[in-house]
Amino acid sequence: MKENNIGFIHEDLAKAAKTAITMEKEGYDIYVKAANMTKNVLGKSTLMAIAEKEVLHRQSIESFYSKLTGASAETISVDENNLWSAKLRTEILSKIKDALDKLSGSDKDLVKTYEIAMDLELKGYNFYNSIAAQTDNEDAKRLFAFLAKEENIHFDILQETHLYLSNPSEWFHKEEKWLVEG
Repeated sequence: MKENNIGFIHEDLAKAAKTAITMEKEGYDIYVKAANMTKNVLGKSTLMAIAEKEVLHRQSIESFYSKLTGASAETISVDENNLWSAKLRTEILSKIKDALDKLSGSDKDLVKTYEIAMDLELKGYNFYNSIAAQTDNEDAKRLFAFLAKEENIHFDILQETHLYLSNPSEWFHKEEKWLVEG
């Protein structure tokens, strides 16, 4: 939401930050749950590494929120009415959690887990990138642009690992840049 074309108003940034905090907390939970479902060492370590990044992102957003509002990060309560987009949260997190709950933890399901995680990262990227593009608040612009970049990095890691798990020969072909002789 813009006010006189000068960017997000203060309240909207606070709501966007609360939404982002919720997304990062729940993203962490999703990644930990997915990591605990698999016995695949590569899958588990990749998912846990991304989960740890979600904690760092949440801390950065909480720091921004505290600076923006003057409220301590510990006092942030997230209720649906104070989120910037409850629809976004429902569309992203609930559907992803539901999809993850249907998986068994098999290697085949690990590939599906990566697809679900890539969707989470893509939607997070779009959310953060949108805020960064719309706000005139330089601190918010830097934070949300950074978060968008991080989501893109996570997507790339997940995509790369997904390719390795689903089609190892193609992964080696891509990584080694094999010459195809005919």
